[in-house]
Order: sequence, then C-alpha cells, then structure tokens
Amino acid sequence: MYSAIVSYHTNPYTCGVARFNLSLARAMELPLVQLDGYCASSQAGVGLVSIKVEELQDSSASSLIQAIRNRKFEYDLLLHGLDGSDEEREICGSARRIFAASAEIASKLKPAHPEVVTVFAPGAPVHPLKEPVDCTLLTFGMAHKIRSEGYRRLAYLLERDSRTFRLEISTALHEGGTFDESFFTVSEEISAAFSGNVRFLGFLTDAEVSERLLTVDALVAFFPSGVRENNTTVLSAMSHGCPVISNLDGFSPEWMAHNKTIFDISQLVEFPQKSELTQVGDSGRLAASAFTFNRLAEILTENGR
Repeated sequence: MYSAIVSYHTNPYTCGVARFNLSLARAMELPLVQLDGYCASSQAGVGLVSIKVEELQDSSASSLIQAIRNRKFEYDLLLHGLDGSDEEREICGSARRIFAASAEIASKLKPAHPEVVTVFAPGAPVHPLKEPVDCTLLTFGMAHKIRSEGYRRLAYLLERDSRTFRLEISTALHEGGTFDESFFTVSEEISAAFSGNVRFLGFLTDAEVSERLLTVDALVAFFPSGVRENNTTVLSAMSHGCPVISNLDGFSPEWMAHNKTIFDISQLVEFPQKSELTQVGDSGRLAASAFTFNRLAEILTENGR
C-alpha cells in the first residue's frame, strides 16, 4: 500500500518521532525516507508521512506544501501533534486520510477532514537483560572516533583469553557538535574485539561516571601519541582506584608506569588477571592522589605572587 514511511528527522537518537518512525518502518517492512528527498522525487509513490508539523523547518514545510500543490504524490498522514499553523492545515487538508496519534488530536481534526483514524504510539520494545560477563571495560568519547590502534592489540589479547568481556561507551558532545547517527556507531575492529558485546551508555553525569569507575573492571583509553598528565579521564579513573589500560610514550609522566600504576597496551602480553587489575588500580589511586584541584590551586597561588 505505502511506498515508504516518510520522516522529517531520521536520527532515532535525537528525535522521538524519528525513533517511532524507524520502528514503524521495520514493522511494516518499508524503507524510512527523509521528507525533503521524498518531496523532490518524481516517483515517490504513496507515502505515509509521519511528522509533527511544528518540527519542520520553514524550507521543509515549504517543500512539502509545494509538492502537495503540484500534486506530485498522494500521501496519508500520521500526525503526532498539532500546532494550529496554516502550513499544518494545508498539509492535513491534502492528505488522503489522517492517522491521529491520540484521541485529542483526532477530535480536533475530524470536523475539518472526512477520514481521521485514531491510533496510538507504542512504547519502546523490551530488550532482554545483558548476559553477565567476566570483565567489563569502560571508555569515553565519540564512539566512531575512538582510536582503533590500541584496540587491535586489545583484540589480540582478548582472543587469547577464556574470559568474557563487554565494552561500555559513554559518549560526550563537544560544544558546537551534533549527535549525528555516526556518533553512535562503533568501528568493526572494536566491535569484533568484544564479539559485538558493546553497550552505549549515552552521556553520563559526573555522579554516574564516578559510580561506573567504582564498579567496572578497567578503563581503556588510547591516545594519538600517549597518555598525558592532562588526560582527565585517565586521572579520574586512577583516583577512583579503577585500573587503566592505555598507551605510554616518552612524554607520559613517570608516575604512570606499566604494570605498576597503569597498563601499557603495547607491553601487555596477556590481559591482566583480576588480582593484577586490583593491585595496579590501588597503586594508581595512590599515585593520582597527589594530583588534585587543591594541589593545583596551591601551585598556581605560590607561583602567581
């Protein structure tokens, strides 16, 4: 019946309607297409346009209205909200039928449209609980930009270990950045290293990060050259007693020493045992205890006089 589910936003991580549309497209075995591209197509077919008109930018609303006026295609409308705009009235008026996502929306549309069907918006599917693993590792950063060089070595170690592993990724957004879909992807190398057992945690508050660092088995963090004393993620983990697996070079501080206060991925010949992780985590906490904001404030005050 329909050629596609048509959505204004298509990133399910940043838009609830997009997430709804992706699930609906999968259930109906239809492609999910972006609204502007659908309007520009000369062979669009009959689409199910699933939108909130209030979310449309002016250019997209204009594209849809112009396509409607040109009678380029027929469409049904699944409406998730009302904004009372002139654009909304024209978009609703030209639809073959309207599926209203709530009875309230339907009650306001029925006087102006001959065919309005009240539907609903299903909740998120129930995902099974993750199977427990022997070792949980934590990392931070944009998943698609996590450096994979260190993971090649890590994968080599994990392949030769009988334990099960999971990588948990907390993402963070830099000022001016956007949560595009690639932000939530992970390279095949990293995924393969953990047999696909990768879990995205999203953005975590400082309190949640602290709790994670107290419960995971190790933090993994790899850098272009080597770890430095201004890598706050590493120092945070060390101050929590969480063992760190990273990469060292000549500019790494002396108090970050392999198999003493930190693990250097290039020097590991096997993944550390639980006792080794605990020992290095404890030593790392002692080493990092000298590098606090109070100590930094003292240094700046003493040298700023």
